[in-house]
Amino acid sequence: MSNCLTVTNAVEYAFCPRFTYFQLVLGIEQREGKRGTVQSGRAFHSRHSSTNKNYKIKRFEGIKQTELLLYSKKYAFSGKIDEAIEADDQILIIERKYSDYIFIGSTIKTQLGLLAILLEENTGKKVNQAVVVFDKKERVEVPVKITEKMKQKALLLLQQTSRVIETNRMPYSKHDNRCTNCCYRKICP
Repeated sequence: MSNCLTVTNAVEYAFCPRFTYFQLVLGIEQREGKRGTVQSGRAFHSRHSSTNKNYKIKRFEGIKQTELLLYSKKYAFSGKIDEAIEADDQILIIERKYSDYIFIGSTIKTQLGLLAILLEENTGKKVNQAVVVFDKKERVEVPVKITEKMKQKALLLLQQTSRVIETNRMPYSKHDNRCTNCCYRKICP
């Protein structure tokens, strides 16, 4: 299981395909743990998972589970789910983001799509919705509908991630504002 792709690998590919090349083909670490925002985010996740074990979003009843590490035999990838609330016939994903930038873009959709696939395969229950909690200065809950299209797009990105590793070729990526804060900006052509 240690050699399989993770949800994080596909999310990084969705952010920029060259992440996959630099990290998983060339073996260059991104050293994200040295960044203050990453450290704060990890502390936020750790603090929340240990202090709010019984807190549930009011509009969804069920059994709360935290820090689920799951593996997909069908698609050969793994991932960790921050929180999920399991009802009789469905599961709600709760994903926490330490950010004031409230936007559900391709990286979050990829993450939610793959996490939904993991939960459905491992529990046999449907995942139709998620709540993304943005919490830095203000707490904002954003409901997200999980669709088949979202899951298929996430699987496609997972396959494209795998393809970069198999071919050992640097993928195309356009230069934009994301490059300013990228850990690979000094070596990326």
